[in-house]
Amino acid sequence: KVWAYLERTQILSTNESQSSHAFQYESCDNRDKFYRHVSKGGWPFSTSAHGWPISDCTGEGLKGVLALMDSPIIMSAVKEGVIKNIEPSRLYDAVNVILTLQNEDGGWATYENNRGFGWYEELNPSEVFGDIMIDYSYVECSMASLTALAEFHEKFPRHRTKEITFAIHRGGEFMRSIQREDGSWYGSWACCFCYGCWFGIEGLIKAGESHNSPAIKKCCQFLLSQQRPNGGWGEDFTSCYDKDYAKNGMESYGDEGSGVVNTAWALMALSAAKCSDVDAIRRGVHYLMKRQLDCGDWPQEGISGVFNRACGITYTAYRNVFPIWALGRCVATYGSILDEDR
Repeated sequence: KVWAYLERTQILSTNESQSSHAFQYESCDNRDKFYRHVSKGGWPFSTSAHGWPISDCTGEGLKGVLALMDSPIIMSAVKEGVIKNIEPSRLYDAVNVILTLQNEDGGWATYENNRGFGWYEELNPSEVFGDIMIDYSYVECSMASLTALAEFHEKFPRHRTKEITFAIHRGGEFMRSIQREDGSWYGSWACCFCYGCWFGIEGLIKAGESHNSPAIKKCCQFLLSQQRPNGGWGEDFTSCYDKDYAKNGMESYGDEGSGVVNTAWALMALSAAKCSDVDAIRRGVHYLMKRQLDCGDWPQEGISGVFNRACGITYTAYRNVFPIWALGRCVATYGSILDEDR
């Protein structure tokens, strides 16, 4: 089902979508005429009818296809005609979208390239949303895009080799350039610094950064300094609009100041960095295990998502997806040492 979903939602890539009225606007002449970016090969925020390719959605869609290509069950079903094939040319189209969406600063924005300046925010007519006048490069979009290019390059090393390796290098340089003085990264699409740190660490490592580099170590120290006495981490979306870590943000909506989603993000970051403070990892893991409900669910806590700095959004799946992912990654990284006494 996942393969079939990725196949049918890739923008202007199926026979059905290419026979639609929308496909004519993908020509070079029409893109120039209507100031449209290339769309073919990208993945959108929702379904193919949405139509707009987004950098991180395209990156994650591409990574999803690449991962499923390693499944004998999927490849057998493709060979037998049970599910439709996704030809390499379609992956090349996705790579083209990602490469063309890279900004001059080396990062990636969301829907389009950066076409303006930060001072445009002085003209922001909104009374609610912040940082909306141009599309900025983000740590999240940059991580998703460069890791997709890196994983594609591992499977297709001869396709646009120089362009891809240079794009990955530039992406890593951008991510280093926006790391804050305290070692953290500001997350723009969720709450907030625990989230940003996960993307920052994972992106840098995929770009070739050593686990022992100063940037990685500094971020680990930041996260470790924010771990709460109960083993968890917690902040709410005041971090987003204050752009400062909300140390007590989850006191009202979490568990003694910690939250399961923030804790999962912090553990994802630390385990990706292979943090040597195993006791901190162990305490975080035990916190997530303790917070799991008898039914297998994790509790719904405070808002964990955000758009445009001040629009809080509740993604109900986060409370289960990220703890499961974090626990799995910690076990894969640290193994049975997590079971040992302090």
